[in-house]
Amino acid sequence: MNNQIPSKLQDLNPKAAHLCLGIENFITSKLSVSLKKRTILLALSGGVDSTSLLIILSCLAKKNNFSLQAAHFNHQLRPEAPLEEMHVRKLCEYLSIPLRTSSQNVAQYASQHKLGIEEAARLLRYSFLKTVKNDIGADWIVTGHHANDLAEDIVMRLIRGTGWPALGGMEGKCNNRRILRPLLATSKETLIRFAQGCSLTWCEDTSNKDQNFLRNRVRSQVIPLLCKENPAFLDAITSLWELAQIDTDHWKATIEQHLEKTDLATPKLLKEDLKTMSKATRLRVYKAILDSMGNGQPLQHNLLALDAAWQANVGGKTVQFPGNKIATIRKGAICFSYR
Repeated sequence: MNNQIPSKLQDLNPKAAHLCLGIENFITSKLSVSLKKRTILLALSGGVDSTSLLIILSCLAKKNNFSLQAAHFNHQLRPEAPLEEMHVRKLCEYLSIPLRTSSQNVAQYASQHKLGIEEAARLLRYSFLKTVKNDIGADWIVTGHHANDLAEDIVMRLIRGTGWPALGGMEGKCNNRRILRPLLATSKETLIRFAQGCSLTWCEDTSNKDQNFLRNRVRSQVIPLLCKENPAFLDAITSLWELAQIDTDHWKATIEQHLEKTDLATPKLLKEDLKTMSKATRLRVYKAILDSMGNGQPLQHNLLALDAAWQANVGGKTVQFPGNKIATIRKGAICFSYR
């Protein structure tokens, strides 16, 4: 292991130190999280993103007095996976950072549960991270998702027809799962320069070149084209993300205010309440109720059809949603139930 790898801010050159402090500011100001005296679990794949983040958090840990541990999950999908595990183990040993590892045959799990490889890998990886988090009493799981990942996520959401503000991309802070993504405003190119300046080595995931996966096609074909058309595309993406977070917070408060009057065990929206809502609010309240009823993503055209039926006061009209959910117009109210 290279004995020039930095472990504190004072070891970094000014540009690298500035990046670390910028990410610290992103965590405190954009994500509204203080890491002081917390226990942080880093999902460490061995790629340039999580490897750079390991060094960044290691340096910030001393400044902010928080405890840092790492976790590595071997998906058993590539022959080089054992070497990657060895690499992250040596790096964590050098930095005196506790590391937990686990391994599972993702392909076999995907086949058994009729899942795609990416979905199966994500489920098993996050299940492992949650287990480790609970075992060590970590406050947050931190991942290395960066601005390029955010751009890919937004483009894929656009392809799927996702609406606003979810179109703004993945959350920077997920309170339910206790996940932080502090690199969302940092490009992969910036992380590569940081890693090179710190004399780091990292592992390249060869599966990222497999064009059978939509994400890889977006990464290798769509994002480079968008960046060519607009060199500031990633900056525009992070601005869109920030605006979406602001709007998400606004709508969350608005929706919760309206749902206070609704018993989610037997959801019903009364005529007098619906009349006080704007169309934008009604659509979001419908979606929130349907989401609370379990699996099945409500589609935009179904939500619009429900609102059109309510506005036309079509008594007895039923609109069906995925997950065997239905909404029925009754005397100007909307009743939600299962088919």
